[in-house]
Amino acid sequence: MPLSRSSFQDIIERIHTIPSLPEVVMQVCRLVNDPHASASQVNALMVKDPAMAAKMLRMVNSVYYGLPEPVNDLEKAILVLGFKTVRSIALSVSVLNAFQQQSANFNMKSFWAHSAVSAGICRLIAGKTKICDPELAFIIGLLKDLGKLILVENASEEVRAIIAVAREFRLSFPVATRKVMDTDDGELCAWLMQTWNLDVDLIQAVRSQYDLESVEGKPHARLVAMCQFAEYLCALKKIRVSGNCDEANLDPRVWTLIGLDKTALVEVLTVVNDEVDNARQFLLLAGG
Repeated sequence: MPLSRSSFQDIIERIHTIPSLPEVVMQVCRLVNDPHASASQVNALMVKDPAMAAKMLRMVNSVYYGLPEPVNDLEKAILVLGFKTVRSIALSVSVLNAFQQQSANFNMKSFWAHSAVSAGICRLIAGKTKICDPELAFIIGLLKDLGKLILVENASEEVRAIIAVAREFRLSFPVATRKVMDTDDGELCAWLMQTWNLDVDLIQAVRSQYDLESVEGKPHARLVAMCQFAEYLCALKKIRVSGNCDEANLDPRVWTLIGLDKTALVEVLTVVNDEVDNARQFLLLAGG
């Protein structure tokens, strides 16, 4: 018997436990946006979660961040890295810990490798083009696909159908999802970001990440273009998520919106190789 077309609300009603961020991390995210916040205030929050604080120090002193000398004091690490990088680390560690489910239909290792590389690419693009703060770009790249994990955990039959349709017709995961359901993972990811009270810019970007036309002329159009460019580069490098079976393709409008020309592609692709290595280190540190 064919599946009925599930709506956004149908999926939300199936979720019995919303993946949550630790209260300490949510407080850090709020504090980072406070222009009057100090390193001592951020440190006072972080030390309430000793495991998180220890993991953060380990990450800070890794080759991933490449500090010239070891930092053994968390408050000093916060000063050296900056509040926004601390937020990126805290969110990354928390999200990796929150989503550990395994599925026979979905390759979690490939998912997190793709997310980590996407995060690095988005940070690289933001650094080159000033689309947004590079650390916000990193968070967008890392979190933008979490809606897929909501589907994996709460709509396993639909995910099987989505991946089957994607494979048969050589479609991307989001296009195949819209063939099967009346929602997509971008909409579900935006809902999750809202429950976590994350930045409005992040929420808008992930909700519209597959539909550049719908955000044309809006402030977050460049963030959506950044997401699509990162996805394009990952597809070129075959760094893909289960169910993405389409050919690498890019809307021509993306080039204008992100402020790069095609001559920059070779340079960026070369750097992507470094981001793949960085992603392995990052996942080992954040998830370990």
